[in-house]
Amino acid sequence: MKAILAMLLLGAISAVPACEEHQHAASAAAAVSGESLFQLAVPLTDQTNQPFKLGQAGKKATLITMFYGDCNISCPIVLENVKRTITQLPAAQRGAVQAVLVSLNPGVDTAKSLAALAKVHEMDERVYRLVVSDNDAHTRQLAATLGVKYRRGANGEINHNTRFVVLDQQGQVVKASVTLSVEPDPALLAALQNRLTN
Repeated sequence: MKAILAMLLLGAISAVPACEEHQHAASAAAAVSGESLFQLAVPLTDQTNQPFKLGQAGKKATLITMFYGDCNISCPIVLENVKRTITQLPAAQRGAVQAVLVSLNPGVDTAKSLAALAKVHEMDERVYRLVVSDNDAHTRQLAATLGVKYRRGANGEINHNTRFVVLDQQGQVVKASVTLSVEPDPALLAALQNRLTN
């Protein structure tokens, strides 16, 4: 698992930025140790204003990515990609997966603003959890485990790369993708479907 995490972080260094203004990113913090990303002790709050812990739902698979609410270029694409990935699963399988979208902007994105965003994008909280940590240090810790690098600009924008990561029921990385499109990455979707049928 450590080797997988190392490869995931190495891939982020060479990943194509999510959009043209996202040309630079900050150095990632140290990655979580152990065999499961669910071991990462990062406090999170979801769009219902409740504490959230990765893996708490006990789903067969987790689709996780990062974004922020005020991003008007790549992040709407990220949200739509996650939604289409879930909706392309057979209806009987959707209840076995949880989509987690983690804010890069603690202190600006709040449970209230995330709830409004979830409503706009028609994201049911039973499947989609939009979450935010309590501070930037914790956010960077989680970003490092996912291979996401970011840097805050003076104008409030956050320069970041985009990664979609599938975790199994134990929190181990199954597949990752840097493809930014409203349509799901076929390889990622196939890995997710395979995880749900096994």
